[in-house]
Amino acid sequence: MTDGNLHLLGVTNDPTISQVLHELDSSDGWSVVLYRDSARVFSTSIERIHLLLLDETVTGANYLSIVRRARRRFPEADIVVVGGPKSDDVRVGDKREGVDYYFERPIEADQFRLAMGHRLKMSALRTAAGIVGRSLQIEEILEAILQVAPTEVPILIEGESGTGKDVIARAIHFASRRSAEPYVAINCASLAEGVLESELFGHERGSFTGAVAQRSGVFERANKGTIFLDEVGEMSPNMQVRLLRVLESGEILRVGGVKSFRVDVRVIAATNRSLSRAVQDGRFRQDLYYRLKGVNFHLPPLRDRKDDIPVLTDYFLREANVKHGKSVRAIEKDGLRRLMGYHWPGNIRELRNVVETAVVLAPTGRITPELIETQLGDAASAEGNLLPVPLHRSKDEAEREMIYGSILAMHRDVREILALIRQAAEGEPLGTMKEVFPEGAEPVQEGVQTLSNLERTAIQEALRASDGNRRKAAELLGISERTLYRKIKEYGLV
Repeated sequence: MTDGNLHLLGVTNDPTISQVLHELDSSDGWSVVLYRDSARVFSTSIERIHLLLLDETVTGANYLSIVRRARRRFPEADIVVVGGPKSDDVRVGDKREGVDYYFERPIEADQFRLAMGHRLKMSALRTAAGIVGRSLQIEEILEAILQVAPTEVPILIEGESGTGKDVIARAIHFASRRSAEPYVAINCASLAEGVLESELFGHERGSFTGAVAQRSGVFERANKGTIFLDEVGEMSPNMQVRLLRVLESGEILRVGGVKSFRVDVRVIAATNRSLSRAVQDGRFRQDLYYRLKGVNFHLPPLRDRKDDIPVLTDYFLREANVKHGKSVRAIEKDGLRRLMGYHWPGNIRELRNVVETAVVLAPTGRITPELIETQLGDAASAEGNLLPVPLHRSKDEAEREMIYGSILAMHRDVREILALIRQAAEGEPLGTMKEVFPEGAEPVQEGVQTLSNLERTAIQEALRASDGNRRKAAELLGISERTLYRKIKEYGLV
């Protein structure tokens, strides 16, 4: 069954919950279907669920297993659980398993109606804007969008390249009172000053060579709607003056024109660098900065919201399958762990590229850890790693060089590397070489340390720095747990 509705599927036998959900049916495009048996969730003919509600009185303590299955079947759905009181630690654990929101009993109809109405708005916004991610940071951003979007305050979005600033800008437009009007975006860094001026404000016929007809600019085309100025910090001083004049007066003058006219637009600006620092350095006008910065959104880099990596990975995998006509089902667990351990300098854009390339190259229905290592190895090599991932070596040689690359990329001197690992893990100051190398480890000697000894020493230090936690040790070394187990056995480090 497919249609244009937003689908809410509920599993409950509570009359209060059922009444409230039925009242919400058909509100803002929602279609509500309720079951009394959780098994019906996985036999439904509805192809896409946008919100799933699970009542613990029906599911029992087994609700997390249903959540995990539902995440696989309906990866984009918001999942809400209604149940008894739970500690903060349990709530955090449930969040990691895929529960987006937890309603605690007793349920009072008006309170539940208000809360569910808000969750429906959050889910509808996530769907409309294509926002993928379920971390606390994403929840906070969605909440902020719902709060400020209906106002007319200008918004400045800051964040590294690839963090999704354009997605958030479009979400703000979707949630605003201007959503039925035009949304026009322009990248201010991609155009020369003269071209940017014409693109923003338009030009009259004959105003310059090649201007054979009058042309509207993005401010004019976005009238009554929203304009998104991406990389606004790259504007020249002259363009900053012209933009400030438009924002202050609400009027634009086409290039070569003699008469200005009014426009009504909401401006959302974005930058991948600190505009406040650019103001301090004299590279950006302070008055323009305050005109743009009514409300500031700061998008965290992917490395600071790694809980979103599995959801994003699944989304990009399905997207790449459709785009390239593939049928790759999943990424193996060790491969996903490698994605979770990577630092993602290119953020979401880089993750999409890695997953898409892996889907294209995958010879089977699953993406192996080795294929992920190859993709991340190529990315790391581009950043200056000393030892790129080899393509035509034995598996053992390839895994060994991955370990060397992981270590040597941090520093050329192994002794300093191990000291840094220990300081990061234990907070201890660097002391003598005896302190840096544990009992039985072989300290590096100029010109005589073998690669096997280097590998053995690195594994010992990683295990020591992680208090014997092999998963954390593997992450420190940038290898899979399976590889680490084999190396521990190989070197007798059990």
